[in-house]
Amino acid sequence: MKQRLLLTVAAFGMLFLGACARQTPDSLPTTVDDGRWQRYAAEARPADTPYRIGMSLRFGEEGNTRRVTALLWGNGDDALRLDVMAGVGALVASVSDAGDTFLIYAPREHVAYVHEGRNKPLLKIGVPVPFSLSRLSALLRGHYAQVFGTEYRNARPGPTDTEGSLAYLLEGRPGGLLCLDERGRPVRWQEKDGREKGWIMDIDYGDDALPHRLKLSHDNGKRAILLIKEREKPAAPFAADAMRLELPANTRVLPLEKFRRIDD
Repeated sequence: MKQRLLLTVAAFGMLFLGACARQTPDSLPTTVDDGRWQRYAAEARPADTPYRIGMSLRFGEEGNTRRVTALLWGNGDDALRLDVMAGVGALVASVSDAGDTFLIYAPREHVAYVHEGRNKPLLKIGVPVPFSLSRLSALLRGHYAQVFGTEYRNARPGPTDTEGSLAYLLEGRPGGLLCLDERGRPVRWQEKDGREKGWIMDIDYGDDALPHRLKLSHDNGKRAILLIKEREKPAAPFAADAMRLELPANTRVLPLEKFRRIDD
């Protein structure tokens, strides 16, 4: 059960990895940006507004995949909540990410795993993901600069399968290559700069101009596809009790390091 729970949560973390084509950045000519980076960076400081997002996720390797559904909600600040379901609405995991405290509760086992600090808790469970769940929330809500940063080293034409895009070699964290379309929206991101292997994430958009589908792939055969099923904008912020993950009595609380790695 621990392994299945970790695979579920880890798969959401995987959604933060991705890529432009595997090119050698320093060998390609720099192009003049046409203003799309400015359009991209305009969302660097979004207003805090409540949201609720329903989604489905299929992940695993070819011939061996799992499907779960999830509900993500928050008020637009650092705190968020996530419930993950499998089967006919059976709760697999409840997650709270409050910036400094990352908590996963497994109701079937009555065990909670906790991490204190902002240093990428998914790495603590053996998942090579340099992002937090709050960055997933920002990506799905269109606040791209919160995810990929606001600085880049150079820009050049993107790969041929992202027609009309420009590829930016990012500075700072998370780094990597980011491909933007003419509207300044990310359409592909690679965790490395093109000289190392890693995850590739392609982003498709819906009628609301927000991410609708995230497709991930890795050289090691891992795959994940996330589909947005519904978006809601509540009229009022969620109350404190809706954002709090209450643990039942007699719940064992363990450090996140006690989670078994997915490759164990």
